Amino acid sequence: MNTHAFAWPEPAPSLARAVGADFLLRREIGRGGMGVVYLAEDTQLHRQVAIKTLPPHLAADPAVRERFLREARTAAALSHPNIVPIYSAAERDAVVYFTMGYVKGESLAERLAQTGPFDVPSAVAVM
Repeated sequence: MNTHAFAWPEPAPSLARAVGADFLLRREIGRGGMGVVYLAEDTQLHRQVAIKTLPPHLAADPAVRERFLREARTAAALSHPNIVPIYSAAERDAVVYFTMGYVKGESLAERLAQTGPFDVPSAVAVM
């Protein structure tokens, strides 16, 4: 188990316990209204993955949990080079999470902060 994660704020300690020895949490890579995303290492397949989890206060709400898992199921049903693959979704010890492919690079928010708003041709290219 990734005991280093226990020094991080929630939801990292709960997630580290839930994923056990299957994944080693490396660092937080994003945060939004519906969850926190961590870079992790899949210990069985030796690859980097992203793990998205609900914060505990949201995971306690059955409707939010279902919406979160529905997001994972919907994304998992899609297959396209520009869509990150979903590998698994689980609910263990009141922790709800899904694992997905890790894409190295900057986020849209980081790009916008660095360069400002896109012009129309650049926005169309991103879309």
